[in-house]
Amino acid sequence: MRFTLLAASLFTAGDVLAQRSPAAAAINGGAGGYVVDGQYRFNQRQFWDFSKINVGGSTNLPAGQRVPTGLKASDFPVDSYVYTPANVIIARGYLHLKVNANTFISGEVTTNFKISYASVRAVAMLSEPAGVCNGMFFYQSDTQETDIEFLSNRNSASNTDAASDAGAPAGTRYLWLSNQAASKRKQKTTRPVPLPANPTSSLHEYRLDLVPGMTRFFIDGKQVWNSTDNVPTVAGVWVFNNWADPDPAWSAGPPKQDAYFRIRSIDMYYS
Repeated sequence: MRFTLLAASLFTAGDVLAQRSPAAAAINGGAGGYVVDGQYRFNQRQFWDFSKINVGGSTNLPAGQRVPTGLKASDFPVDSYVYTPANVIIARGYLHLKVNANTFISGEVTTNFKISYASVRAVAMLSEPAGVCNGMFFYQSDTQETDIEFLSNRNSASNTDAASDAGAPAGTRYLWLSNQAASKRKQKTTRPVPLPANPTSSLHEYRLDLVPGMTRFFIDGKQVWNSTDNVPTVAGVWVFNNWADPDPAWSAGPPKQDAYFRIRSIDMYYS
């Protein structure tokens, strides 16, 4: 019991003693690249720890800079919703991506550099108010995309259909893992998988590896799926977003309260 109480005291609200993926092996201190899982080699690493970034405090960003170097806040409309830099906020140890209550005003960041292959690990807390989609994914185009996504609305047709197919209780939500269709003649490759414990109140690691010919998906360091179909082959950017639209089959928004997707850190090995 004493160990349990001591361990609990070392973690802030929302942190858990969850498993994480092992760090990549650095070759010559990183100068020669990084090797993930003993087999996948990447040239570069970027690590953003938002618990150590305070826009107005001790670890300052440059004046007028909303996100750290290597990331940029999106500012454009997409169909029925819109991304605005005002909904990208670093505060209280997190990168907050916000969707405003009763609107489709959303938040997104992307890398400002292109990526061909990567192993990307985000430690994050998913959104609770029904009606949003949290995304962590690679994107070059609608036919060159691989995703980790969470739909907060239990009544989204995607969640209800997946629960029915699995014989799960009504209201079960899932983490959606997908490679989007690589051409109009193909169907996307997708798999709904169970969420980790308390995903909207505890931090978990969500990892996506894009390697030649394969995508690999992990939760808290454990591989939960992989796919060799519809794997992207063209360099693009990595995206983290929180958005809403009225589509009853997907986000089924908008949320009735402000919805925040909270990201503690992003660790990215890439080429």
